[in-house]
Amino acid sequence: MLTKSILTLAAATLATVLIQTPVQASESARTVRDHRATVEVQVRDHRAAPQAKVRDHRVSKQEKVRDHRSQRKNEVVKVSRKDCRVGYESLRRSGYRNIKMLDCNGKEYSYLAQKHRALFGAKMNAYSGSLKVSFIGPVKKH
Repeated sequence: MLTKSILTLAAATLATVLIQTPVQASESARTVRDHRATVEVQVRDHRAAPQAKVRDHRVSKQEKVRDHRSQRKNEVVKVSRKDCRVGYESLRRSGYRNIKMLDCNGKEYSYLAQKHRALFGAKMNAYSGSLKVSFIGPVKKH
């Protein structure tokens, strides 16, 4: 009999706890605190922007506008030519061998060189020094 009363008491206690748990959860949901900071929203009207000062850069203190497409009468343009040897040394540093300087006159110098058993033709701009190398063909064995 004592066992039955203990079991009845335990069942009643368990039922009470289960009934109260959802009630406590719903009460705690009502008292949830919002931790987000409140921000004041300022609305700005973009339609009425303040007028900025506009500066006209076309107006200058000079009365006469110079056309830069034509040279002045007293301007001298000095153009220096590179030496033909510059192209030879540049090809040598790039790994070309048996370099022959064919033409070292005019605005373009020409060379003939070998690399990896192939023959190449090279042209160098006499003023800028830029080299253009083109493949000619394989070297013929003697």
